[in-house]
Amino acid sequence: MDGSKKVIYLLFLGLLATSFPAILVRFAEAPAITISFYRNIIAAGLIFPLIFLHKTKISDFRNMAIPVLATSCFLALHFWTWNASLKMTSVASSLVIVATQPVWSAILGRIFLKEKVSKRGWLSIFIALSGIAAIAMTDIGASAGSLRGDLLALAAAIFASLYLVMGRSVKDKIPILYWLFTVYFCASLILFIPLAISKAPMGGFTTTTWLMFFLMGLIPSAVGHSLLNYSVRFIEAYKAQLGLLLEPLVSSILAFAIFMEKPPAAFYPGALLALFGVVLGISERGRTKSLSGNKTWPRR
Repeated sequence: MDGSKKVIYLLFLGLLATSFPAILVRFAEAPAITISFYRNIIAAGLIFPLIFLHKTKISDFRNMAIPVLATSCFLALHFWTWNASLKMTSVASSLVIVATQPVWSAILGRIFLKEKVSKRGWLSIFIALSGIAAIAMTDIGASAGSLRGDLLALAAAIFASLYLVMGRSVKDKIPILYWLFTVYFCASLILFIPLAISKAPMGGFTTTTWLMFFLMGLIPSAVGHSLLNYSVRFIEAYKAQLGLLLEPLVSSILAFAIFMEKPPAAFYPGALLALFGVVLGISERGRTKSLSGNKTWPRR
């Protein structure tokens, strides 16, 4: 299979897998910090057996300690703020606002990785962000809790962008499986600190909640986030994250079907605008590192 197509297919699979956590969070009867902790520790446990596929050892990458810890902090903060936002605002609003990730990734990639964003790229981001803003406006004045939830979702978007941009910056320095395991595991350790301080419950949950913990660790993290991390080793983080704008559409449909949570009328034109921005951005083909590491995909 052509390298570019393989990455796109894997990216699509990863984006599909990341469309489910909002629904799973709603079914999990546990605090946001507890959900975040279990999601990461379970994902780390699922990735751990795979690291033995490498001949090298994790100890051979001691010089990566600082990037790993920084990225783990960003990931931990992303999950914490995002899970908290889902408890305060609607699934649709939280997902649409957290989907501003491409904007922050484009800005951060330009600052830290010196990656240029084309005029078409910025246009696609602007269009998608306009749709997001239209949806977010529906929560202003609804309640103080909804607005706080929206702000937490915005913080979650920025932390997620820092997390993936950091992952792209080390693409040639550490194998992907080692990177995923250490980041997930360290993120769970970081989350355990506020979990212990807050004395949030770590047990006594229903069977359904335990099942949600496992499914969150498996589907959106071990599969979804892992494939996103893999994809950003070959394409710019903001392009990979543009596809995340499809997540609000999928999850909002599921939220309506399961929870009868009907989005407000402004959601639909805003969602279509965001979708158009996604298609405009992803359809652009730039010069990107190939799977073999010594070729680029030509601009069309």
